Amino acid sequence: MSIITDYMTNDEVMRVLGARVRNRRLGRNIPVDQLADKSGLNRKTIMDMEAGRDVRLSSLIKLLRGLNSLATLEAAFPNVLPGGESISSRGQPRLKASSRRRKNGDKTAG
Repeated sequence: MSIITDYMTNDEVMRVLGARVRNRRLGRNIPVDQLADKSGLNRKTIMDMEAGRDVRLSSLIKLLRGLNSLATLEAAFPNVLPGGESISSRGQPRLKASSRRRKNGDKTAG
């Protein structure tokens, strides 16, 4: 199975995630109809997701909940204490991103 990297296109990532969702479902021996009932999604949405088609984020959350796998998102997006670049120059947690500035006060491009 492919490893997801930053260099993959969105379509490639969706195909890999879809295959992983399908493998998780089959590994737990859950038919599409049963997962549809448990997650509140229709069969087509689940099959679209497994085929790597674009679906709503809320559908992914419902599907992960139906597979009892919602906590797997914690590994990708852990709730960590602010540190390093997430602290503003005033010592407060950063609430928004800002552009970097050159030492002479001019903003850099990008």
